[in-house]
Amino acid sequence: MASSDIQASLGQALVGFSRDAQFPDDELVSAAYADDSVLPGALTALSDVQSALETEIRQISREAAPDVEQWIAHAKTIQDDIEKSRRLANSIVRQAEANEQRLEALEEQENYVTFLMKEAAFNQRLDDTLRSIQQVKDQLDKALELAGERNFIQAMMVLEDSYAAISTIPADNMVRAWRILDSKWADLRGLIHEQVRDVWNLLIHVDMEKRVLTINKTLPDEVMNLEQAMIGLKTYKEIDAVAKKLWEDLDQAILKPRSELHNTISANQNHSDTTIKSLFFDLEKVIRFLIDNLPPELIKSLSDVMMPTLSTRIKELWLDTAVPSSLDDMVDYQKALLQVSEFANKLDDIQWPGTSVFHDWVANVSKIWLNKRRETALDWTRHQLSLGVGAPRSAERIEKRMVPRDEGQHIAATGTVATEDWDAAWDSEQEEAAREEDTGRPELSKNRSSVEEERRNSVIATHINLEEPQDDDDDAADAWGWGDDDTTEAEPVPDNNPISPKSENEPAVASRGLPDEKLTADVREMTLSEKYSTSSIPQPVLQTVIGLYDDCATLTKPENEQLPVAPAAPGLFNLPTLILAMYRAVSPYYYASDPNGNMYLYNDAMWLADRLRDFSSEWKQRKDLTERAYGLVKLDPEIKKLESFGKRAYTNELINQRTVLIDLLGDTQNFLQQDKREIILGISDIVQQTRDKARAWSQILTWSACASAVGSLVNTIATKLIADIFDLPTIGVDDAESIATVLTKVEELDDLFIKPTDPKSSDSSHSRDEASTKVSLAAQFVEKWLRMNYLNQILQSNLADIKFLWNESELSYYFTVDEVVDLINLSFENNNHVRQTIKEIRANPNPRDNEGDW
Repeated sequence: MASSDIQASLGQALVGFSRDAQFPDDELVSAAYADDSVLPGALTALSDVQSALETEIRQISREAAPDVEQWIAHAKTIQDDIEKSRRLANSIVRQAEANEQRLEALEEQENYVTFLMKEAAFNQRLDDTLRSIQQVKDQLDKALELAGERNFIQAMMVLEDSYAAISTIPADNMVRAWRILDSKWADLRGLIHEQVRDVWNLLIHVDMEKRVLTINKTLPDEVMNLEQAMIGLKTYKEIDAVAKKLWEDLDQAILKPRSELHNTISANQNHSDTTIKSLFFDLEKVIRFLIDNLPPELIKSLSDVMMPTLSTRIKELWLDTAVPSSLDDMVDYQKALLQVSEFANKLDDIQWPGTSVFHDWVANVSKIWLNKRRETALDWTRHQLSLGVGAPRSAERIEKRMVPRDEGQHIAATGTVATEDWDAAWDSEQEEAAREEDTGRPELSKNRSSVEEERRNSVIATHINLEEPQDDDDDAADAWGWGDDDTTEAEPVPDNNPISPKSENEPAVASRGLPDEKLTADVREMTLSEKYSTSSIPQPVLQTVIGLYDDCATLTKPENEQLPVAPAAPGLFNLPTLILAMYRAVSPYYYASDPNGNMYLYNDAMWLADRLRDFSSEWKQRKDLTERAYGLVKLDPEIKKLESFGKRAYTNELINQRTVLIDLLGDTQNFLQQDKREIILGISDIVQQTRDKARAWSQILTWSACASAVGSLVNTIATKLIADIFDLPTIGVDDAESIATVLTKVEELDDLFIKPTDPKSSDSSHSRDEASTKVSLAAQFVEKWLRMNYLNQILQSNLADIKFLWNESELSYYFTVDEVVDLINLSFENNNHVRQTIKEIRANPNPRDNEGDW
């Protein structure tokens, strides 16, 4: 582009940008290069435009000049108005400032007036306070003056007025003058209080050394009398405290030692009359003396604190001790009741409170007597039980049975009734019936599994179950007879039919077990008697029970219906049950101190049950009883509980001794798998242990009960040994001889089951030579006795002897075919002869059935 063109375009672009803020649209112009040569032309273009604008502005100014002048004039007018307003505002400000000064001056005047008013009020309050203080001071001085004149009532009245005046003093309690007055009032009040108490102590004085109480209504040198002293004490709210102190002094000085009564009352320690009547006479005088000489208000407070202690003491030390523990002293008891009732009525007449204890004691006479009788009976019985087993006492059990004549001949020979009662001690009736029904023989047929079961029952079950500790709560429940109906005996107990026990001093129905033959040729009545021993424990229990029932019978008689304790008869009939319950609960502790305590407990419980059964029967036959009395004696449940209680002790003793024997027999270990020397020593200890218990029990139990108990021990030994024999892997010749020796030693215990003809010779230590002349009843009392005997024979026999025992003897009654075969296989080598013998035995499983012997 040419230079002239650039200058023209550049000038046009600058004008457009300066005036309209536009950039050139032509890209050639905006991108053209401008050097110094083109600037003059551009500036010239700008100058031209500037001149044109100035000319345009001047033209516009000339056209708008009239309007501007008008606006200027108007602005000047506004300026003048603003100036006037400023001057007015300044004038207003000056006026406002002058008003504030006047208000401040007014406020100062008002504050000054308020100050003067407060000063006047303060001066008035101060004057009132000073006057009040002066008044209180004058009152306190007056009270002090009256107190000095010992006019305490007026002094207290003035003092009370001064207290009210102090509370109205128009001053804070922190003011020193107020505190001084209050402190002075308190000190003066305490001084008057102390002086009033001193006067009171002079008016009512207890001389503790001379034991004298003196009550003065007035004193010669004192203005205050007794009534005024009461007013003073009431002012100080000390009536109850003074009454309590008076009671304590009166009780200590007069009532405890019991005194003679005069114008003053005193106590003479040499007083010898200790009857209830004399006591009430003295107390009545004391109370009347107090009523006559003390103000009524003090009487009320004194009786409130006096009678609870005094009546309780009289009840406990005099009345309760006057309650008889029997019917023997009922006349004196009735006199005491009448005296108590009269005393209480006299106190009611003179309006002396606190007699409810005496009225209640008379109203509850039957209940109180019954409680006393219960406590006395229980305490006496508990004391007798605490004396322990004591010296044994001889007793006798007499029994009558109807038996066939043939059996009677056996009894005559052996001196023992052959019944199944002792067998029932080992097996239940259901088990026995099942045996007879299944086999027609005394014992069920057994196989090898039955032997194993027998071993488990005899060793494991016996050891674990019999040694399992019993819960104490269950024992306590048993002792009190709870749940007796559900009790199942774990051990056999001897047969105890209702028989009449006789003491050693009473005649026996039959002489030492000799039979008394009667009745028809087929049946006869057998009368047997057995001696046994009891401890000294049950006799006092029986005496207590019988004594209670005798008193019950006495109270129910028509001639005794007027007795004050007659309503207690139904409750008295319940006491024997409580005595027997306590015997069952407490006595085991005292029996435990004796090695044979359980057996004594068994005998004692059975003796007591028999005696109570006789007493109950005799009670029903008495002719001197009322219809009411017949139905109130219900001893059958208690008799059953006693029998269960005794049998439980017998069972526990057998369990303990069987556990000892099981331990000596190796417990769950096989006793026969030890060294032979240990086996012989062990079986000797076991036999000796059994003999020792038999010797101890024979001095306590009847022969039948002792034989039953010893039979239980021997049967435990036999059962364990039989199970151990069958558990052996083999039995050699030497083993067979050793085992036979063990069984023979056990069989030597048969002399323990020989009934002595003389009770004094019942000791089990008598010699074998003497015993050999008598009949042993071991098979009757030891269930496994014959089974053990035949097992001993098998171990010492050859095959021919075993076949003879099986076919001709009674071996098949006590062993099954499988058991005999097992024994043959254990003892003999397997050869043709052995196999032939086994075959013959299996071919004839019931050899005795064909003979018709069973």
